[in-house]
Amino acid sequence: MKIHHLLLQAGIVLAGTLATCVIPSYAADTYSVTPASELKWADTGPQFPNTQVVILDGDPGKKNVVALRWRCPSNYKFMPHTHPGTERVTVLSGTILLAIGEKYDAAKLTEVGAGGHFVIPAKAPHYGECVEETVLEIHTPGPMGTTYVNPADDPSKKM
Repeated sequence: MKIHHLLLQAGIVLAGTLATCVIPSYAADTYSVTPASELKWADTGPQFPNTQVVILDGDPGKKNVVALRWRCPSNYKFMPHTHPGTERVTVLSGTILLAIGEKYDAAKLTEVGAGGHFVIPAKAPHYGECVEETVLEIHTPGPMGTTYVNPADDPSKKM
């Protein structure tokens, strides 16, 4: 009887914990529409200089699903880096070359043009280049982050 009571208590605690982790991320869901003309692009920051980002949905600093668009200029090269969550990416415009690996190897780059889609697994080192001005739509879990494989490649460390 005592074991049954302890298991019941453990189940209640587990259910309560899951509810506090899962329900808030769905409780905040609301219907929204944002015309393209109202998207507010901003500088991505020192880890990806000369690029812009717009957050479409979610909070990049919290545990939730984040939808964003990332814009890079022509001939923009980014060195091997990782993100904590899986990235599901659609190329909205332009062309990007990308590959998985810890060292930049141009021979391994794969071209993905407008309308193409790719997935970068969580913590998989990847690198590439935007051939022309390119806009990507990315869906990923938060909290977001970027870690360069070689810290010396991190542009924010060069400033």
